[in-house]
Amino acid sequence: EVIKAEGISKSYKVYETRSSGFLASWRRKYLVKKVLDKVSFSVQSGEIVALLGRNGSGKSTLIKILTGIMYPDSGTATVLGFDPWKERMKLAFDIGVVLGAHTQINWNLPAYDTFEFMRKIYKIPKTTFNRNLRYFVNLLDLRRVYRKPARTMSLGEQMKCNFVASMLHMPKIVFLDEPTIGIDVISKAQLKKAMLDMRSRYGTTFFLTTHIVEDISIADRILILHEGHMAFDGTARELSRMFGDKRILEIKFRPGAQIDLGIGKVLYKGFDMARLEVNGKQIKTKRFAEFLANSKITDYSVSELGLNELITRLYNKLEG
Repeated sequence: EVIKAEGISKSYKVYETRSSGFLASWRRKYLVKKVLDKVSFSVQSGEIVALLGRNGSGKSTLIKILTGIMYPDSGTATVLGFDPWKERMKLAFDIGVVLGAHTQINWNLPAYDTFEFMRKIYKIPKTTFNRNLRYFVNLLDLRRVYRKPARTMSLGEQMKCNFVASMLHMPKIVFLDEPTIGIDVISKAQLKKAMLDMRSRYGTTFFLTTHIVEDISIADRILILHEGHMAFDGTARELSRMFGDKRILEIKFRPGAQIDLGIGKVLYKGFDMARLEVNGKQIKTKRFAEFLANSKITDYSVSELGLNELITRLYNKLEG
C-alpha cells in the first residue's frame, strides 16, 4: 500500500450575507460545510486509480490532503509511509503533482528553462536529468517545441511540458487533477500512453481526478466521491455488475417502419433507428433471434453499458 487513508474528514467554514451594503459584513451567517466525511481507501504500488465525482464532491480537497497542501480535521493518511501534512518536505521528493488548471511553465520562457529549474529544486544529477528528459521528449513528441517560448505552444503542448516538469525526478506516485482538461485528442492519447509506459517501466503509481471517460479507461480502479462520502471503490466491471447484466441494443430499420420494440426498454426511438436496453441473458434466446430476423431491420449492434452510462446511473441512484 503506497497510499492509505482512514476516516479522512474535512470541513470548511463558509458564510452567507443576509443583506447588502456597508453593514452586510456584520450580518453574516456562518455555516460549516463538510467536504469529506470519513473517507477511507488504499492504493497499491503500480496502480492507476481514477477518482470521480461531481463538482464539489471533495476530489480536489482529497488530493490536497494527500499531497500535504492541506490537513484534515480528523482521520489519518500515509503516502509512501509519510504523513503528508507533517512530513511534506520529505514526501515532495517522491511524488509528482500535475494540476490541469495551473501550469508550472513560464509563459515567456522555453519549457527547457522550467525543466532546468526543476532539476535544481529536486537536485537531479545532470546525467540523470538528461536521460530522463530524452525519455519524456521522445515519449511525448516534444522535440520541436520544448525549447520554444511557452506562448508559442498549443494548449496540448503546454500541458505535456507541464507534465514533464513534474516527472523529471521520476516520482513514485503522481497525483493528477484534471490533467487533460481542454486539450486535443492526440495530446490526450500521448499523455495516457506516457502514464502506461511509466507504470510498465518504473512501476509508477497514478492517482487522477477527471470528468473525462477516455481518461478513466486506463484506470485499474475507480473511486467515486459523492457529497464527501466514498460511494464506490472497485473496477469498471464491478460498477457494471451493480446494475445487473444489461446490454445496449441499437437497431437500424427501414425509414418509417413500424416495429414492436417490446424486446427491451426503449431508450431512444427515431425515424430509422432505435436504442434499447436488454438483459444479457435475453440475447441468447430464440425470441431475440426472431426479433433481429425481422426483414424491416437493416442492421444492429449489441454492446455493454458504457462508463458514461454507468456513472450517470450511479449518480442518479445516490441522489434517489
